[in-house]
Parts: sequence; C-alpha cells; structure tokens
Amino acid sequence: MGVVLSGGGAKGAAEVGALKYIEELGIPVDFVCGTSIGGLVGGFYALGYRADDLEELFRNQDWSVMLTDRVAPEFIPYSTKMARATYLLSFPFHYPAGQPEKVEYRFRDRVRKQIEDRNTTRAGAASLVNSLPSGYAYGFNVNNLLSSMSVGFQDSISFARLPMPYVCVAGDMVSSKAKNWGSGSITTAMRSTMSIPGLFDPVRTGRMVLVDGGVRNNFPADIARAVGVDYLIGIELSDARPDYEEINNIGDILGQFITMLGTDSFNKNIGKCDVFIKPDLGEYNMLSFNHEAVDSMLQRGYNAAAAQRDGLLSVRAKLGKNAKPASAKRATDIATHPVTLCSIEYDGLSDADSRRVARMTELDITQPLDKATIDAAMSRLQASGAFETVTYSLYGAHEPYRLVFHCTPAPVHSFGLGLRADSMDGASLLVGVGLNTHRLSGSKVDLRARIGQNFKLSAHYALDLNDLPTLNVTASFARYRGQLGAYDDRLKYDISYLTHREDFFISGLNWTRMDIRAGIAHKAYYLSPNSPFARSLQEQGVSLSSNYIGSYLQGILYTFDNAYFPQRGLSLRLRADYDFIQPGVTAFTPVLTTGVDVRVAIPLGGNWTLLPDVRLRGISHFGEEAVDGLFHTNFAGGSLAARYTEDQLPFFGENTLLATGDYLINTVLEARWNPLGNLYVSAMAGALQHDNGIGSLVRDLRPDVWALGLEAAYDTFAGPVKFNLHWSNIHKWGAYLSLGFDF
Repeated sequence: MGVVLSGGGAKGAAEVGALKYIEELGIPVDFVCGTSIGGLVGGFYALGYRADDLEELFRNQDWSVMLTDRVAPEFIPYSTKMARATYLLSFPFHYPAGQPEKVEYRFRDRVRKQIEDRNTTRAGAASLVNSLPSGYAYGFNVNNLLSSMSVGFQDSISFARLPMPYVCVAGDMVSSKAKNWGSGSITTAMRSTMSIPGLFDPVRTGRMVLVDGGVRNNFPADIARAVGVDYLIGIELSDARPDYEEINNIGDILGQFITMLGTDSFNKNIGKCDVFIKPDLGEYNMLSFNHEAVDSMLQRGYNAAAAQRDGLLSVRAKLGKNAKPASAKRATDIATHPVTLCSIEYDGLSDADSRRVARMTELDITQPLDKATIDAAMSRLQASGAFETVTYSLYGAHEPYRLVFHCTPAPVHSFGLGLRADSMDGASLLVGVGLNTHRLSGSKVDLRARIGQNFKLSAHYALDLNDLPTLNVTASFARYRGQLGAYDDRLKYDISYLTHREDFFISGLNWTRMDIRAGIAHKAYYLSPNSPFARSLQEQGVSLSSNYIGSYLQGILYTFDNAYFPQRGLSLRLRADYDFIQPGVTAFTPVLTTGVDVRVAIPLGGNWTLLPDVRLRGISHFGEEAVDGLFHTNFAGGSLAARYTEDQLPFFGENTLLATGDYLINTVLEARWNPLGNLYVSAMAGALQHDNGIGSLVRDLRPDVWALGLEAAYDTFAGPVKFNLHWSNIHKWGAYLSLGFDF
C-alpha cells in the first residue's frame, strides 16, 4: 500500500487530516512519496510520525517565523540592531576569496558522501551580482525543524531504510529535470522538495540547483507505481484550473505558477491511483497558515477521505486480514527526547573560527542536547552575520550522536543606504560601506558618509582578535549649520562650525545586549566667525577653535524589543569623559564630563506603553574653569541625541539647540497608544533643569524649561513617519516632521 501526496503549501494540512482518517480505518501504509509540502508531510510520516503528531505540528508551529530566517532579538548583537535601525537598504557582497574550495576540502576529508548532499557553494560568487540573495529566506528555521525531528536517520542512507520507505521530488534548474530523492540526506531532500522559488533559496547539492518539485512533478503517482506498490491512495491539493477571481495575492500566484509548470506530469499521473482524495480548499492558498485556516483544512482533509470510505475499505479488504503497518524505530524528536553527544565539530571554519564559534554556541558536550539548546546556539550563529547558511546534523543511528555544524561563509562586505528628511535639516542621505564586516575575526573597516545640510564623514577600523578584546580606531569629520537658542530668551542665533575626532578604544563587538568601550580620544572644533554667536564669543575673549585629548569609558545596556516603538525593555547608557590635555595650553586643568541616560518601556495593556526617559549630564572642572564655546558645554533640543554636538540631549519641546549650564536634568514622560497596525499616538510632557553648580541644581528643583506635546507616528518600510506638535515656555508653539530612520 502506497500513499502519494501532492504539493500545495499550507494546504498540506488537509493531507494530514486525510491521513488521520486512513489510520482510523486501520489501513497499513508501506510506502509514501510526495512533492513540496507533500514531500515534507511524507518525509515526517516516513520517519515514523503519525497523523496526530503532524496535526500538532501544523497547529502549534508559528509559521510566520518558520517561513523566514528570523532570529529572536535577544540573540542579535547590539551593533547589528543599531545598523538595522539606521539603514533603509543593506546589501552584502563579495564572498571570501578561496573560501569555498577550503570548505569543500575539509568536508571531503571528513565525510565525503555527506558533502555531496550539503555543498551550498555558489560558482562565481565573488561578484556583487552573484552575491545577491536567491530567495526571501534560505530556510534557517525550517532547517532547524527538520534536523531536530529526524535524529537517528541523518547519515547519508537509502530511504528504503527509514521506518517507512520514502521518495520525494525536487526540480533541478540546471538540467530542467526532476530530482527523485530515494537516498542521501533526508533533511536535504525534504528541504529541497519545498524550495518554493522566490520564497526559499534553492538547495545546491551535487552540481544541482534544486527548487520545489512541483515545477516538474507535483503529484508523483508514477514514482509509487514504478517502485512496485500494489495499491495507491492519492491525496491531491492543487487547483489546476482556477477561476479568474481566484488568482489575486502572491500565494495564489506562486501556487498556480508551480502547478502550471507541472501540468503535463500531473495529467499523466492523476489516473494512477486506486483511491483519489481531493479536499475542497478553493478559498485557501499555499500561504494560508493562520490558525483558522489550518483548523479548517485539517477537517476538510478528514472529510474528503471520509467521502472515499467505500473505496478505502475496498482496498483494505484486498490487502488481506493479516496486513499490518510496518513496525520500525521512529526518528527521535529532541524537542521531547534530549540526546547525548560524543563530539561537536564545525565544518567550513578555520581552527581559530571554530574556537570562536564554540564559545558563541555555549554548548556543553557533557549535557544532553534538546531543541531549545540547539536552537539558541543556532540563533547565535545566524545572528552573527558571518554565515550565508548555517545548519546542523546529528550523525549516527543511536546515542551518543556526533553533532556537526555546517557553516557556509557569507559575503564579507556590505553596502548600506539610509534616507531621512525632517523639518530641521531637510533631506539627508547616509551611505555606508563595510569591508570584511561579516568576518568572524580579523580586520574590519566601516566607512560612512551622511550627506545633507549637516554632513558627517567617519571611518572605523576594528581588529577582532578572537580570544582578546577588539581594538578599534575611528576618525570623523562633521559640519553643523543651524541655530542656537538660549533658555532665558526667545532669540535664535545662527551658528556654523566644523569638528573632527579621532579615537582609539577597546570593545567587545558581539555582545547582544551590551556595548562597553574604553579609550582615548582627540577632538577639535572650529567655529565660523561669520555668525552672531561667534562674534559674541570673540567679544568675551573666547577662542573660536579648540582641541582636547582625553580618555573615556562608556557602557550601554539595551533590551528594547523595537528600536523605534518599544513595548518593553530598557535602554541604559553610562559615559564618563576625562579631558586632561589641551594642546598648546600649559595652564589647562582637567575636565570631567559624566552622563547617565535611562529610558524604559513599560507595557500597560490595551496597546498602551509608558516610556519614562531621564537624562543627566554633569561637567566638572578640576581647577579654574576654562570657558569653551562648544566642548564642555551642555546642549538640549532636537529629536536625536548627539546629532549636532556630542553632548546634545534630545528634547521634543525645542527644535533648536539650547545651551545650558554645567549640570543638566532632562526628563520626558511619554504615554504611547497603538490603536491599529503601524499607527502610534503619543502624549508627552517634559522638563529641563540646569545650573552651573550641582548644589544649587538639587536645592531648587523647579524646571527652567517645560513642554507639552502630541505626536502621531506611522511605521513604514522606509522608517517611521512622525509629526510632533508641541508647546514650551521658552519658544511657545512649534512643530516637527520627520520621515526615515535616525542617523
């Protein structure tokens, strides 16, 4: 008795419902074959899982995650989170020279047969065009699921040795022929048969580029007959001739595209079954993975099989009373049965990178391995950005298993583009080029240029030494041209200046929630003499240029679940700058600048979030106070921290910069409501208090500036669109409009 299962994406839930009814009738199944989702369902069935297990899989799986390469935020490095919150578009490019050949050599030495099933190297991949993605997702989460549920059968074997003999179909884009999987790696076979073009990357193996088998044979009844089954039950999901009104969204189009390519083989195979089960799934498509749709399709598949009860019982009778399902060892699911390990290996990596990855995975070979543990390890590797693909295998027929990570290096360079427009600076463009930024270790360079009214150029060199802290050198050059306000009057002064800064610091770049750095910096500025502000400084005898050398320590703790509209989490930033040299000034006394920024997102329920924000700054002079026009001065105003000066604090109630005293308290309380989708509405209240003495600041806690505001924001693919209407006791009414990511 054989069962053939067609493709159909999410509609595969109906196949599970039909299998459940077949099991209830006691019909023994000796062979299963399938294509696409039918190959996936059939593969799990061949591994020993029954209809109840597969029903639970369909019902409980988060398919919005499963169909992507998404990783939980707690595994993503802080530097990656900030980059994603900055660039509109980011393109990796250029594979490491010679790396693919080294990967193949290492694999061949260890498991020559297995590399034939797992070679994902791209030919000619060093160019930018060949570095572009070949699908929306390469299948990170699907691969993890397949590997976790097929333990005990992951060596390269004949599929006749599975608990139930099995064949699945993929389409080879090189030969334009079907690839009928009857042996090899079961996980590679199951992954390739469901490689929907555009949604998933093709599977590259044995000089083949494999996509969803539906493009060649979406209902492989001919294969079941070819292997010699006596009786065949077919479960078919396609809608070969949909009406005009039924082809609308991408799910409809992809499904019909695959069906259309496999029409010839489908027409030949449709009459080869003894019992043909065709669930009515007209209103669903290959992406209908929501809970209501899955529940309905499971039931409809069951009902469609029940409608063929007489035919099923007739076939059951022909098998004879003694026919029983084959009994064999079922594959191990490490979600419910942790397993022991004998070794952990890393294919595709140098010895130094293997040690680095071993630390990243945080695995203990002496402890049983379960799905949660291996998923966390895989998420850390995926989030590193160093790998184009990363999968794992548990080799061996029984415990202890050999755990092998298969790592394919990602393109090492990156190009990023950011766009922003706001009512203060007009339009700005951010261009970023990263060289070797996706390597696990070694030299890395990040070049950025912000082009607009206020431009900034920066270069960052990092030497990642694997077992030691990362060494960093940065240089930046910027210009600010805008207005400066004073808290005690309503006048605004034009101001323009140039500044540059050079740093050397040590850091740990790969922490997910923290960033700590300590270093030495040289900074300088040059105020344009053609502004009223500069002329007033000259009248006071203050130099229009200055530079300092000092040391600093900075720590950041970041746990927000969203960079722009967090619903929970914390952002904590601590910084201390100690300037101890002013070149050319022998009488200079050191200056200590300290800062604490705390912002918390507190979910209140009902789509409400409370966001208290407290920022403190203090400038302490160790000796006679040196008057400085720009550095060692606190500023507040604008929407972005450190946008115009390194000591600038954002304050929604003032669009222009306000120069304040040496000690500053900036507090804002925001109540944000998310009424629907990507729309957010906020009410805000804020206060600024400052003084040149910390004692007088604490004794008199009355705010010098206070403001109220309302903001509406919409989160788009190009970044948030925000409109802010505010009132302050200094400059009264104001408004601010912005579009795009912050930079």
